[in-house]
Amino acid sequence: MGDPRARLQLSGHRFLAHRMAHALVRGDTGMLDDPLRTQSISLAAGAVAAVIAVAVCAVLAVLRPGGSLGDARIVVVRESGAVYVRVDDVMHPVFNLASARLVLGEAAAPRVVSQRALERTATGSQLGIPGAPEQISPPLGTEQAQWTVCDGQQGATVTAGPAAGAATVAGNVLVTPRGESAALTYLLHDGRRSRVDLRHSAVVRALKLDGVVPQAVSPELLAAVPEAPAIVPPHIPGRGAAGPGILRDQPVGAVVTVARADGGAGDFYVVLDGGLQRIGEVAADLIRFTGPQAGAGVPAVASDVVGAVPVVTSLPVGTYPEHAGVVTEAVVCAVWSPERGQDGSHTRIRVGAQAPAGPTVPTGRSLFVRSVGLTGGGHSSGSLFLVTDTGTRYGIRDAGTATALGLPDDPVPAPWPVLALLPAGPELSRDAALRTGTSPPPQPSR
Repeated sequence: MGDPRARLQLSGHRFLAHRMAHALVRGDTGMLDDPLRTQSISLAAGAVAAVIAVAVCAVLAVLRPGGSLGDARIVVVRESGAVYVRVDDVMHPVFNLASARLVLGEAAAPRVVSQRALERTATGSQLGIPGAPEQISPPLGTEQAQWTVCDGQQGATVTAGPAAGAATVAGNVLVTPRGESAALTYLLHDGRRSRVDLRHSAVVRALKLDGVVPQAVSPELLAAVPEAPAIVPPHIPGRGAAGPGILRDQPVGAVVTVARADGGAGDFYVVLDGGLQRIGEVAADLIRFTGPQAGAGVPAVASDVVGAVPVVTSLPVGTYPEHAGVVTEAVVCAVWSPERGQDGSHTRIRVGAQAPAGPTVPTGRSLFVRSVGLTGGGHSSGSLFLVTDTGTRYGIRDAGTATALGLPDDPVPAPWPVLALLPAGPELSRDAALRTGTSPPPQPSR
């Protein structure tokens, strides 16, 4: 503890100094009252109030900025949400953020300001594209940009991105276009659709379609699946003649099996005049049911025979399904991915009890795409589109327009037959954005 005498000396010194100040101000050393103390208290209280006021203003400036326009190119009015763009020191109202960026030709970020700040500057005529996106959400990447078209009780639906609750069971499906003749029948398989004639008994037997009723689906779903050649018995030149080389005891057109090294079921081959061709179960049955082998067994040949004769691929059955049989579910979906599957197709057929849930595009995201064919062709020449989370597609005139909107340099591919199912918004271009509000509205993008 300190010396008590020192504290008393300090207190006495302060009292004497205060008394001298009182004598100088009041001309009296009696100190019956103390006006200096009142002034000190007032000064301290004022300083505290000033600090509190400054702190409140700082917090408001952070939470609700925008007292001044400054050099902002695009502003949003806090009270109304209206968007303005600066052109030659004149603030023009625009319909949406996309229009403002197109007018500027760059992806400027908007600044939030008060209505009072805007009233202190010159304003011009309305510009922009009615119906353009209100905001440009972050686009999905290639790994997320898959498209799902499903047909169920509510008709065709389109979903982009990872489809929540999507049908996940793979299988062949026998379908007919809704509203068309029942004679127009397709088999959906391996990411393709192939015509089948249910009046052809060999086709029905080979595909195991006896008693199967085609499932009616929308034309929109069929348009999302690439068409392959019809499934018909293949024409085999020289059928019935002696086979080549050591297969001379097998006639051309005969179906044989070759044992597998792993002990599994043997592979099917057909004897052709130029050698052997590997075929699937469906092609093997089509050939057998339309030739002398109908009703007979399939002969087996030694595996070394395959190495002794040429292996050819001249018979056009590569697009036929490997196995027969179909599935029936309430919902049929076609899922398109930018990357090819193991079968070389971008499309997969899925069935299930319910269609994917959720919006066309995940909320708060978008898709910047270049249209391609269902088989993936046209990566460099297709049209550009922006698909927003409202499910609307907007045509983008060129790469410069995309840059002005703040979109990435590399659009992800998307199949045009699927994009065509989405409602179309106006084309996005700088020319359209510079039109005044009295101009006719831009036409929807095609």
